[in-house]
Amino acid sequence: MRLSARVTSLLLLSLALLGGCATAPKSRPFNAAEHADLKQIEVLPMRETALDVYIVNNPGASFGLIGGLIAEAHLATRRSWLKEQIEAKQFDHVETFRSALAEAMEREGYTLSWPNGNVAAAKPKIARSMWGVRKAYPAPSEPSAQALLDVNFGFVGLASAGSSDGAPYRPTVVLTARLMDASGKTELFQEVITYNNVFPNTGNTVLINPDPAHAYPDFDALKAAGTAPIDGLDQAFRRVAERLAQLLSRS
Repeated sequence: MRLSARVTSLLLLSLALLGGCATAPKSRPFNAAEHADLKQIEVLPMRETALDVYIVNNPGASFGLIGGLIAEAHLATRRSWLKEQIEAKQFDHVETFRSALAEAMEREGYTLSWPNGNVAAAKPKIARSMWGVRKAYPAPSEPSAQALLDVNFGFVGLASAGSSDGAPYRPTVVLTARLMDASGKTELFQEVITYNNVFPNTGNTVLINPDPAHAYPDFDALKAAGTAPIDGLDQAFRRVAERLAQLLSRS
């Protein structure tokens, strides 16, 4: 049985979360008064992510790495179904987030730019933490940029807290956001925002409660809903973008 690098990385991260050894990056609230003149922000390309389906407390995962791999294989049909729905709706989660963030930040008085695109190229490889944030920062590509915004997704997709009827599949988004000054040396802000908090042991994160209209008790319910769960994902990414803008508000 062979799994993609993306699936293997997600599995290892999830096992780390369940084991309590993947605490979220330390929160640093934004000091609005100190940065009243900040307007131009350059957004750095994020790491590549794909929408997924996951059961956090999958019984198979309790049997270690091999059991976890078997549990992952069990999810293959669910992932195939999700891929079909994404294609049917032509849904791009990164572009959805980008447009929602640009609009929400504009309402807060900021102008965002993505001079190097939404997603980082595979090469050269960028050194990142498990949460996706960079370990070193480049100089801004645009002279007008006053700060660098490093935003990265963790898990994104449909997640369930377990295999029981009381743990439905829901749209789930985990975002890590860090704002650095233009030198890339001073951190101005850092938070992890979680829409549908199903991962335990992550420490202090900013939580967004999911819309109860998009809760599916099992895979049969997901399939019966057709593309409706994709509408729920669209809503989730937009709400995460809006919450990030609120955290950077100066009003």
